[in-house]
Amino acid sequence: MTETNRPPGKGEFELTLLGPGYGESIVLHVGDGAWILIDSCIDAAGTPRALQYLESIDVDPSQAVVLVVATHWHDDHIRGMAQLVEICDEAVFCCAGVLCREEFLAAVDALEKRHLSVAGSGVREIHSVFSRLVQAARKPTLASADRRVLVQGGCEIWSLSPDDALFLDFLRSIERLFPGEGQSKTRIPALSPNEVAVALWIGVADVAVLLGSDLEKRGWTGVLQSRSRPAGRASVFKVPHHGSENAHEDGVWERILVPDPLAVLTPWRRGRGSLPNRRDVQRILSCTTNAYATARIDQSGSARTGRGRTVERTIQESGVTLRPVGASSGALRLRRPLGSGRPWTVEKFGSACRLQDFIGQ
Repeated sequence: MTETNRPPGKGEFELTLLGPGYGESIVLHVGDGAWILIDSCIDAAGTPRALQYLESIDVDPSQAVVLVVATHWHDDHIRGMAQLVEICDEAVFCCAGVLCREEFLAAVDALEKRHLSVAGSGVREIHSVFSRLVQAARKPTLASADRRVLVQGGCEIWSLSPDDALFLDFLRSIERLFPGEGQSKTRIPALSPNEVAVALWIGVADVAVLLGSDLEKRGWTGVLQSRSRPAGRASVFKVPHHGSENAHEDGVWERILVPDPLAVLTPWRRGRGSLPNRRDVQRILSCTTNAYATARIDQSGSARTGRGRTVERTIQESGVTLRPVGASSGALRLRRPLGSGRPWTVEKFGSACRLQDFIGQ
């Protein structure tokens, strides 16, 4: 980041999206010097990029951050979260309520004691987060559908998911964390944390922002059916699940967002696959002409990995996120004076680009 590396004014809203090489993290300024951190990603040295960014604009995270949110426990959204919780020790920590259930914590604890291979699954990170919270006698705020999780001055933060049905289904699937009879102890079946991902609504003055996390279609169906979610339409949308079709729902664009909203996303790549693909990009651009990504992906290199199907299946089941060496990092920063009615300013850093330029470089 450069200059332009000035902190926002007290009456200025900011959304900075950091990614993609080692994950995704969102930094929000909601006015009056109050900051919110949503998810966590790290640099090559293992330092949370959100902390790096705040320090680069002379903001002390231990004093300024009022809320830290873990939307779900996929590796690309939670690595470094324990460090955020430790440093931002005055902040409220929020996560999906299912992650605080005794069943889930018992499963995590058992996995830790068995020293199973869970690299990249996010299990160790969430275990570390809750260990720090217990040591500091800090109680988390639990996110669920249509719950106001924080009021900060004139700003309200609402969780829009997960709903009760998703919550109960996830509890039933927890038993799959444990290796079954005859199954390798180094493999853990995928738990589909996207199903209980926390989508967020941020509203302050004349600004409304919808942050989609990795929530997939079933979750968005519940959001659209809700009669208790905040009213209004958002002018900024963090596109869910890296632009994947499995997280797209027309009703979100038609009923919860303003026409031609500002849409931002982080790309993702693992093995043979990458997101968004060409069709994803075309679909998003059919919904808005005002879309950006934190980096480009070379589609030509994503087709071959040299790994067989068995290896690919093992990687997928373990929940491991493979990061390509030298993956570029970029950032998007959106700012707008609160109550001004003025348009958003968009700054691109590093490898960030307009979505229409995302493919074909």
